[in-house]
Parts: sequence; structure tokens; C-alpha cells
Amino acid sequence: MSLSRTGVFLIFVLLFFSCASIQDSNINLRLDKSNCFQEYFYEYAEDQIPAPLHTLTIPESLQNNFSKSSINIANAMGILDLLERYLVGLEDFYADPSFEKRLSHLELYQKLSHRIGFAELEISSESAELGCEEERIEQIANYLKAKEDDIDTKLTVASIVVGAVGAILTTAYFDQGKTGEYIALGTGILGATLGVMILVNKKKVTFQHPRNHLQEIWEGPQTASYFPASVWYYLNYVYPEEEKQLSIREEIIEKWIGLGLFDNVKPKDKEALIEKFFGGGGVYLSDELAERASMYDQLGSQINLMMQDLKSLTRELEVLQVKKFSELRKK
Repeated sequence: MSLSRTGVFLIFVLLFFSCASIQDSNINLRLDKSNCFQEYFYEYAEDQIPAPLHTLTIPESLQNNFSKSSINIANAMGILDLLERYLVGLEDFYADPSFEKRLSHLELYQKLSHRIGFAELEISSESAELGCEEERIEQIANYLKAKEDDIDTKLTVASIVVGAVGAILTTAYFDQGKTGEYIALGTGILGATLGVMILVNKKKVTFQHPRNHLQEIWEGPQTASYFPASVWYYLNYVYPEEEKQLSIREEIIEKWIGLGLFDNVKPKDKEALIEKFFGGGGVYLSDELAERASMYDQLGSQINLMMQDLKSLTRELEVLQVKKFSELRKK
């Protein structure tokens, strides 16, 4: 095999395994719209957000029968007054178990159950929207990652082939002057080039997100457009007795930063990264999309904890009612 044919063969190998597999870094996907969002925005004034629990005078009857987390979730849902009225009605019925008192008690219990049920729907709706967006982001990230892995595999195979061919040809031309050296040098350069191409093989996609829940968590406005007042109160409330004076929203931001969002980011690039993640969108790499999906997962998990507090409130209500009716039967 002549030297010229050898060169042509190596170039063919390089083109076949690498250049043919490298696509445009901007993948054409329709990502401007999402079925996760219903174009709904919450509109409420600052005074419509419940007052912080520690600024309120909580009746002793509530403190004696409910945990602090249950009282706080009741405040978030705006049902503290109704809960107090329910306790008063329950005591009235216990003192005078007449038909009228029983009917009044049942009406209050039905109203309370209805408000709790509506609160569960509100939280579930918010959680479902966040979960849907998280899944959508993960699908795009996985798509990009699969493209990267496919090209990495082809480039790796090409590098192995070039290295093997180079070794064979170098041996074959070992006794023909500097031809073997030239072949070794050429295949070495080609192998190094393929290695660099593997390192820089990063797919990108333009991903816009005009409805950005992460933005409101990051910026912390007085009122939110993507979270109902009850959820926004819950995310921003700080228990004054806790040693670490951070709201759930601030803890979420700490976790985001702990994920390494700004690790190895130059100061001049940090502002652009913040604008991309917490603004209207931009050009994302697959690992950035995976990180964004993780951020949505953390946010959704925290909101789901509201359901646990609601369940605790419901359980404490049931325990209280069973206790009172058991006492009533013993009378």
C-alpha cells in the first residue's frame, strides 16, 4: 500500500466515523409551548396573603388540640377562624347534644372538610404542574444525552481504528526511511483530534420558559403569579423559634446552590447563567437541563409536604371528634 493510499484511507476513516456523526449543535425541537401550563396566573394583593402565624393571637383551644404545623397550615389556607368556630360548636354540642346543636356541628364540619378538600386540590394542581414540567425537561435532557453518547461511541471507535491502522502501517513501513515516522505522527494527530472531539461533544438546544416557577422562588416577590397565596405563604413563612432563620423558599435556594449551579462559573458568566435559569430561557446543554429538572423536583417535593401537614390536620380533627363523641357516650 503506497503512502498516498494510506493517507486517503486514514482520511476516509476519520470522515466516516466522526464528521458524518457530528450534527449541528442546535437541535431543532419545538419547545416554545408546553402542555404542562394552562396559561393561568394568580392575581392577589399582598394583604390577601395570610398574616404570619407568630403575629396572631392563637386561641388556647386551638393550641391544646392541634400541633403547630397543623395550625400553620390552617392559617395558610385561611381556615383558622372556621377551625375555631368548629371547636366552639363541638363543645356546645358536647354540653347540649340536642338535634339543633348536632345539625349546627355537622354543618361546620362539612364546611371545614370542604375547605380542606379545596386546599388539597389547590396543592395537587400546583404539584402536578411542577411535576409535568420536570418530566418535560428530563425528556429533552435525555434526548440530548443520547445524541452525545451516540457520537461519543462513534468517535471512540474511530479513534481505536485509527490507532490500530497507524500501528500496522507504521510497522509495515518501518524500514522505508521516515515514512513510518510520518505515518505514526499523522495517526497520532488524528487520534488526538478524535479525543478532543469527544471532549467537546456537547449538544445544545434553545429552550424557552416564559412561565418560570424557579424565577419567583429565586427573586422572592411579595406576591407570586405562579403560586396561590396559600402556597406562597407556606414557602415564605419563617418560624421565629427556629435557630436557622430561613424560609422554605430560602432553603430551596440553598439546595440549588449546593447542587453546584455556580461551581466553576466565572463571575462574568454568572449573571448570564442566572438570567438563563431564572429568566425567559436560552441555550442549554444536556447537563444544565438535567440540573433544571432537579431544581423542579426539589421545589415540587417541598410543596408536596403541604399535603402531609393537611393530612395531619385532618387526622387531628378526626381524633378530636372521636374523643368527644366517646366522652359523650359515657355520660
